[in-house]
Amino acid sequence: MKFHHLRFLNIELQRPFGIDLPNDDELINFDYRFRIILRKHLVVFAGWSILNGVGGLIALFILNGSAYYFWMMSGIWGLINFTFAIGFFYHTLYRKTPKGNYYERLWVQYHVERMMFLNIGIDAAYIFVGFWLREHSFVCDVSYPDLWLGFGWAIVMQGLFLLVQDLIFLRLYRRNFRRHNPF
Repeated sequence: MKFHHLRFLNIELQRPFGIDLPNDDELINFDYRFRIILRKHLVVFAGWSILNGVGGLIALFILNGSAYYFWMMSGIWGLINFTFAIGFFYHTLYRKTPKGNYYERLWVQYHVERMMFLNIGIDAAYIFVGFWLREHSFVCDVSYPDLWLGFGWAIVMQGLFLLVQDLIFLRLYRRNFRRHNPF
């Protein structure tokens, strides 16, 4: 995918989900809705990473103390997340919907749901680690308490956003599956 400008992100965010499409050909509608939900999920993820990266770059030149370290870690997370978002774009959007049978198409949905549950667990771990780093900053003899505090809050913020995002999109994927009602 070529990113000539950020207009692509805006276009994808404005595309309707299509959950309420009429049931002309339910399998085609299921695939269409699934791809739209997946694209929106990745666009929100990429937008969040761009926001973190740009905010981190700007704040690094202005701030100091724990806010400096907070935005340093946020910028690093933005770079990591953007790399993952691009990889997921290529992995999911440039691979055509399986031409196989009905079962293989539903297996893709099952695979995405399992990955979402794994992501939710990882997001909860981020929150836990972020609070641990934050609490570690209050130890009396710790070196660089601002670093620990800033990194801790950045990881908590990252984990909370990703947890909420993954829960919302897991609900949309499951709603699409229930709308399809294969069995």
